[in-house]
Amino acid sequence: MRPLWVLPLSLAMACATNYGNLHRSNDVSKAFERHEVLADHAYYATGPEARPTAILAIHRSYTLKPGLWRPVDMTPERLSRLVDAMTDQLGFTPAILGGVIADPAGKQAGVWYSYYSRTTIRFETENVIVVSLPARDNDPLLMDGGRSPGFLR
Repeated sequence: MRPLWVLPLSLAMACATNYGNLHRSNDVSKAFERHEVLADHAYYATGPEARPTAILAIHRSYTLKPGLWRPVDMTPERLSRLVDAMTDQLGFTPAILGGVIADPAGKQAGVWYSYYSRTTIRFETENVIVVSLPARDNDPLLMDGGRSPGFLR
């Protein structure tokens, strides 16, 4: 007979999720600014199309959990409009942050472009990825500063 604590522990382990990370990348920023669409990625955005707050591209080997992000049938022209709309809000591009979304093992799962510097990235079973909406940080230009997994700083 098993001790009573085995069942709750087993349930907790089964429900455990793994967190990924977001790392700043000038190469990703430049690719967005050149309006390069990654053929093997599905694109998503948040915020109104005229004033987006973030663009997300997830590799097709993953499925983004629906609900928080709207899918975008991305073309170079549409990406140009979205990036330009983000730039117009700020008046300059250095504050817009490109980043690599990495899974818990460090493998690239997607890319991110936003002027907000924080998000949480969770990897669930069957290659489902959950990316929270972007959030403000006290200092958006500081990244990879040793925060908890899934947060960009």
